[in-house]
Amino acid sequence: MDINLFYFTGALRDGSIDFRERKNYELRIYQDDERFLLNIKKILRKMFRTKVRIKNNLLRMNGKNTIKRIIELTGFKSPQVFWDTPEFIKKGNRKQIWYYVGGFFDAEGGVPKKTNGQKYISFDQKNKDCLIFIRDFLLKEGFNPTNLTNTGKVWQFRLTRKKEIKKFYINLISFHSKKRVGFVK
Repeated sequence: MDINLFYFTGALRDGSIDFRERKNYELRIYQDDERFLLNIKKILRKMFRTKVRIKNNLLRMNGKNTIKRIIELTGFKSPQVFWDTPEFIKKGNRKQIWYYVGGFFDAEGGVPKKTNGQKYISFDQKNKDCLIFIRDFLLKEGFNPTNLTNTGKVWQFRLTRKKEIKKFYINLISFHSKKRVGFVK
């Protein structure tokens, strides 16, 4: 499978799909990082050969057949609390899963601005299943993430050890300029 699909499926955690028969068929991804949106646009144009627009930090793509195909490929469900990790992701090889983790991190990963001396990165999401999958993958890769906890609004785990944060960034495939820099020092 195309690694772009793996990355896009992870990045889609930051998106929404409006699919209403005979009314509207639209993918939307809002992000404050233009580079991230431009890379998603490039991936979508390559995968689906369709028009993608970006305006005011909002990526939009329309088309009944294209939107249907995205839903079929990714298993997208709304609200996302019901969208578990797709089976093709679970069956992916190491490289493919790192692309998924990269897209997911670009969409739902956290890099705190103020750390009070402690550096960490976090993964946050309403769907617990997808975080369990990513956490288990990172454990297999030799990381020691924190336990999965519920913050009241979302589920979360963190990587807190400096050595592991560096290792994470070495393996990470990221197109989000604000999340890609800062912790590798």
